[in-house]
Amino acid sequence: MEILQAEKLSCHHCGDACDDSIQSETYNFCCYGCKAVYELLSQSNLTQYYSETSLENKSLSEIKAERKFVFLDNEDIQRQLLKFKSEEVSVVKLFLPGIHCSSCIYLLEHLPKIEPSILRAEVNFVKREIIVTFDHNQRSLKDLAVLLSQLGYPPGISLDSLDKTKKEVSKSNIGTKIAVAGFCFGNAMLMSMPEYLDRNFLLTDDFKTVFNWINFVLAFPILLYSASDYFQKAWKGIRYNNLNIDVPIALGILTLFGRSAYEIISGTGMGYVDSLAGLVFFLLIGKWYQGKTYQALAFDRDFTSYFPVSVTCKVDEEEIQRPLKELKKGDLVVIHNDELIPADGILKQGKGNIDYSFVTGESKRERRETSQQVYAGGRQKGGELIIELTETVNNSELTRIWNSVSFKKQRGNDLHTWVDKIGKYFTVIIILLAVGTGIYWWLNDPSLIWNSMTAVLIVACPCALALVLPFAYGHAMRKLGKEGLYLKNAEVIESMAKVDSVVFDKTGTLTAMQAGLEYSGDVVDGIEMASLKSAMGNSAHPLSRLIHNELPDCEKLPITQFNEETGKGFEAMVNGMQVKVGSAEYLQVNDERSSINESQVFLKVGKKKGTFTIKSTYRKGIFEMIKQLGKSYMLTLLSGDNNAEKSKLEPYFDELRFKQSPMDKLEYLQSENLNSLMVGDGLNDAGALKEAAVGIAISEDIHQFSPACDGILSSNNVTLLPTILSFSKSVIRVVFIAFGISFLYNIVGLSFAMTGHLTPLVSAVLMPISSVTVVGFITLLIGWLGRKNFS
Repeated sequence: MEILQAEKLSCHHCGDACDDSIQSETYNFCCYGCKAVYELLSQSNLTQYYSETSLENKSLSEIKAERKFVFLDNEDIQRQLLKFKSEEVSVVKLFLPGIHCSSCIYLLEHLPKIEPSILRAEVNFVKREIIVTFDHNQRSLKDLAVLLSQLGYPPGISLDSLDKTKKEVSKSNIGTKIAVAGFCFGNAMLMSMPEYLDRNFLLTDDFKTVFNWINFVLAFPILLYSASDYFQKAWKGIRYNNLNIDVPIALGILTLFGRSAYEIISGTGMGYVDSLAGLVFFLLIGKWYQGKTYQALAFDRDFTSYFPVSVTCKVDEEEIQRPLKELKKGDLVVIHNDELIPADGILKQGKGNIDYSFVTGESKRERRETSQQVYAGGRQKGGELIIELTETVNNSELTRIWNSVSFKKQRGNDLHTWVDKIGKYFTVIIILLAVGTGIYWWLNDPSLIWNSMTAVLIVACPCALALVLPFAYGHAMRKLGKEGLYLKNAEVIESMAKVDSVVFDKTGTLTAMQAGLEYSGDVVDGIEMASLKSAMGNSAHPLSRLIHNELPDCEKLPITQFNEETGKGFEAMVNGMQVKVGSAEYLQVNDERSSINESQVFLKVGKKKGTFTIKSTYRKGIFEMIKQLGKSYMLTLLSGDNNAEKSKLEPYFDELRFKQSPMDKLEYLQSENLNSLMVGDGLNDAGALKEAAVGIAISEDIHQFSPACDGILSSNNVTLLPTILSFSKSVIRVVFIAFGISFLYNIVGLSFAMTGHLTPLVSAVLMPISSVTVVGFITLLIGWLGRKNFS
């Protein structure tokens, strides 16, 4: 009786079988995770969740999914998992171990079409992660996890370590599946060998029958376990109107199994179990290889390794600059006007007026008071803030902000769109070809029907085609990164290859500021100097930063009011004293510069007025670079300065425009019908950088980052622009050649398969070989082009 009772024990939470080793109150649990969820519900008086009446009209899988993720309704757990939460929108990053191919990416990134409450979904294939932006008023975090589970992508969330949502072991268990497939493949070949070699019919029919039935038994682990992922993904694709590349593979496997089952059961033949096992074995090897290669290439870019971004930290009442990658929990970070919050934290000082449009796409600002939560990616608009970090800087979060939907540009049909369109119809075409092949051989030689149909379904798998763009663009981005150009995403390479005109800003782009300041005007010292330095430190403009660093050390005073107009200046109230700094037009004074190679910053502190003069000079080699670009591109200069040096610059440009405000530059780009590359300083030119087909911000040693640009180029490498554009065009040529190789492989393979000269086993071997060929070709050729162009 005790043994019988033990066998009937089930987990009170999830319903799985268990023993009596883990208990809480009078209930048994299969693991400590289920026990922890039960205790959490019990403490919150939510045990009515387990009542059967609440589970009526729900499928068993849905009930299990809801029970599994019920802990996500707990606010403390949500706070640890959510990357951002406003009044309506939440952002969460989840680990999905079920992601394995491009079809998974397609389905998951189209979640907004399946569920309207999901606003955006972005997949990181290498890390098997998804970032979902959703309306939490319509769908809770638990509901989102249940939906993903129903689609076949249950999130991997660990209760005992919520800050590490990854699980080390993927649920796909591809290593075990390869081992099972290999075992069955070897034994099936062994059982089939007498049939192949017994030409003199020495083997009795009884032995043949036994061997065939052993093969039939070996087919079931292949079908039900090793190949299960292909069936699951194929079904999910069909269910959501996405005929992915797993559909023809699943059809091929079912065809081989069905034909083998018919022949063995009816005694009319030995079947194709050895081919079936070999097919799945080599398909899994190809999948394993693809995943390992992606990881080795490490396309996921480390934000802190290449952006010249640092933040101001407060340490022992002193302010110091610290790189993002060195920030840790508990650090006090000083956020000035127009700066991004680098990580989640608690507001300790100041009044937040935070723009989260880089995260949510909504331009509405949110007010934050002391002791309230603030999130990474928000941009402060106004006075200075001091934030205590509760999280470390998450590199992928900052990269995601840069890739935000707010800054997506509407472009024409690109290669990714082209490949998606091909993939949309590819499976349908392959199925029609397979059916046509079967009909042809049914009329001419029925013995070749199953081999030829299955070979067609397998050899035409578009894996090689799907690998071309990510590998080509990934290698190109890594090479450009080594040369000081860091792109927000791979599509920028394609856009650069289409560029037919280049638009330059002048100050800070063609010219560089020299060290040293000259001041003229009323004497500013004491409380006035402290007020000026405090206000300058809160400004986002590079000239303000430069002046702030050159001013003498002073006591930092509180800023009660601050308003900055991009490209013009700012006005602040510091300790009751008005400070106004900016251009001559902003302060309504005369611009009396003696040379175009200098910039002037005018100021008014209380009743005192003055002017800072900063010398500038053209960068070394800049005119040679412009001359080289002029041979292939239309060149335009948009400068905020006057036209004092028009005669010097006119020979190098097709069009010159001076006294251009940030809005003037934006309107110029809007009026152009060309594919323009805008090269500017990343702050005053933010609108123009966003509007241009490609916007590249020149970086000196700035302390903030603007998502408006498509790339950040080190100021020391500005003269590499002609080489960069040439390299981008070469990469696109490599892409088309690789597409040609992939299509050629499919055409040749299909011709052999349709004519009955290719077995399913050989097709399964050729498929990963085609992927290796394409990846190897791209790696070698882009590496050679990189050395050729940048050596």
